[in-house]
Amino acid sequence: MVFTDVLCIHLRVQTKSRRWARIPMSATSHHSSPTDPVGSDAATGRGPFLLAVALVCWTIVVILKGAMVTSTGSGMAYADWPKSDGQWLPESSYTSLPGFFEHFHRIAGAIAGLMSLTLVVHLWRCRALATPGGRASLLGLVLIVVQGVIGGVGVLNNTPVAISSLHGTMAQLTVVTFAVAAYRLSPRWRATVPRAMPSAGSARTMSMVAIVALVLQTYIGAIARHSGSALALWAHVGNALIVFFVVLIAAGLAAGKLTGVPGLQKLSKILLWLLVVQVVLGFVALLVRTGKDPKNVEHLWRAALISTHVLTGSLLIVTASLLCAHTFRGATRPGEAVHG
Repeated sequence: MVFTDVLCIHLRVQTKSRRWARIPMSATSHHSSPTDPVGSDAATGRGPFLLAVALVCWTIVVILKGAMVTSTGSGMAYADWPKSDGQWLPESSYTSLPGFFEHFHRIAGAIAGLMSLTLVVHLWRCRALATPGGRASLLGLVLIVVQGVIGGVGVLNNTPVAISSLHGTMAQLTVVTFAVAAYRLSPRWRATVPRAMPSAGSARTMSMVAIVALVLQTYIGAIARHSGSALALWAHVGNALIVFFVVLIAAGLAAGKLTGVPGLQKLSKILLWLLVVQVVLGFVALLVRTGKDPKNVEHLWRAALISTHVLTGSLLIVTASLLCAHTFRGATRPGEAVHG
């Protein structure tokens, strides 16, 4: 899976990184005191990192399930929430496809919420909630709760398209936050020694712009899918060209100007491959698209193809967020103070 390849970058502590780890405390500030954030982060062990990785993977599964719900028009299979037809496991959830897609999407979302709560509680018990990884994890928990509430309120009140589309976009923001949390809890974060580079500022800026552009593109696409509006659809298609060049420039700056930061070139390459795959899937989805109609369950191949387009978009955002986080960690502006 592409996401596994991305995370492998952060699991490898290269020989060069191990040599840095042997530099005296006065030269690095990574383990300067028991209250140092990075030192506390290291004291939590690999458990929180692995749980954050699992949470990112599971959140992507939830996004895929949500995409299938929208693609098959199954979002209103149940008019109540949090239960479905007044039950926690109604018979229709395993005897009808709309019920199956909607109900188990809800269950998957609830599992993601419990996983995020577990991560935050564990970091709190380890007194690591104030670390960079802990703060990102706490923000992710808040986002996942808000995102779930937006989805539930949308079911109960049949909210406007702009609000229902926000539900899916919040899912993308949530997975970005947990991806950053996983990175900040990883061995790569602790092993990376920031270096002053002239192009650090422009690379950082473009990586952030790429994330904003990708999230905005997701929101426009969600509006097009939920409303069936031709205007929103072609706005999504037109904006794709802008997103393509923004991501291309961000990846090019990171790979070409920050060569001294280990891992950035590989991340940039993965990002570009995902971008190409997404563009191809976008054209195919444009050809086979249908509205949000419950009859779409009769053509699951079409729903699966469009949902794969959504899934790839999520992988793009995750990879772009990792690129951004690693750029901020590994490259600093000349004269900029380095913080753990």
